[in-house]
Amino acid sequence: MSWVLWVTPIVLLCLGLPIYLCFLAGSIAALLFVTSVPTSIVPQVMFGSVDSFTLLAVPFFLFTGELMGRGAIADRLVKWCVALFGGVRGSLGLVTVGSCVVFGAISGSSAATV
Repeated sequence: MSWVLWVTPIVLLCLGLPIYLCFLAGSIAALLFVTSVPTSIVPQVMFGSVDSFTLLAVPFFLFTGELMGRGAIADRLVKWCVALFGGVRGSLGLVTVGSCVVFGAISGSSAATV
């Protein structure tokens, strides 16, 4: 089974298909030709694997980033940190860390800025 999961995406990548289609085709090929899972249960398993509150946070985080980008909040935040740390030696690192700290405080996620 593992050879189907490895060979199919590599061959399709060499043919120039997008990565998501290569992985999808490899998974479907392994499911149909190697396992004995009935095809009627496949949609149920696919929906069950993405049905979690943790994955629900991903589109909202992307939406927040888009809002910050279009609203120029990120530019204002970096300009504020440059004004705060601009005269200090090594200010590029301080501005980066300061922007990440403030962004983490605004969004509520400290690990998202790492």
